[in-house]
Amino acid sequence: MLANGTLHVKWYRKESSKNIILHARSAHPVAVKRAIVRNVFTTALKVSSGETERQESLRLAKEIISSNGYSPQPRRARKPQAAITSNGSERRLPLCLPFISDRVSAAIRQCLIQAQLHDVVLVNIPDENIRRQLVRNRLYDKACVSRNCVVCPNGKTGDCAKSGVVYQIECETCHAKYIGETGRPLSVRINEHLASKRRQSLISPLGKHRREDHDGADFDIRCTILALESDISARKALEALWILARAPGLNSRKEQMSITSDLMPFLSLCEL
Repeated sequence: MLANGTLHVKWYRKESSKNIILHARSAHPVAVKRAIVRNVFTTALKVSSGETERQESLRLAKEIISSNGYSPQPRRARKPQAAITSNGSERRLPLCLPFISDRVSAAIRQCLIQAQLHDVVLVNIPDENIRRQLVRNRLYDKACVSRNCVVCPNGKTGDCAKSGVVYQIECETCHAKYIGETGRPLSVRINEHLASKRRQSLISPLGKHRREDHDGADFDIRCTILALESDISARKALEALWILARAPGLNSRKEQMSITSDLMPFLSLCEL
């Protein structure tokens, strides 16, 4: 407001504003609620230009905190605690516990004092809420990258995008199995298998299976990840161990690596 060449400013709230803040009866730490009330009064005072405007802004602030369950009367200041020795609080160890209630936190602090653990400070960890679950960085979300995916429905979302895997393909008609490995994204290798099945290629396991075992009739498949390994030598060894353990019917002998005497003792450790 401009009067006599002087600009007067006070705290303004829109008519559509519900003036809702964290309620006093909410199950949040007292320090959080105290900070919210303090910020309301601080904002009301800082934006006001004169004494009259400050009083009007303070009156509005008191109405807002009263409507949210807080007492407008100032609380008595707490007694100052004794100063912490031994180089201050920089070397204090944090005791991180989920926040339950102020009563529980106060009891834990009292136990720390009685145990003379002056170098330990209680840190309350906030619980997971809906906002924390919904508002997050989408860059690291796992997502299925394949249309009509045959991998993710049988495992976890995003499995089709993993690379360096030992995988198993199963015919859903006769339950014949094929075990393979790939260092590329699994979805790329599965699309190659599906393409060879459509062509009924006799040099590919699925194409040959469709031509010889199903008389050209199409069939659905499901794919699961058996192991993850980025090193190609270790991955091929794992593939050979899985083939030995499950004896899949669609694997040709040329694809099966021989299990040497050096690898055989480790078969029981693979949890196959």
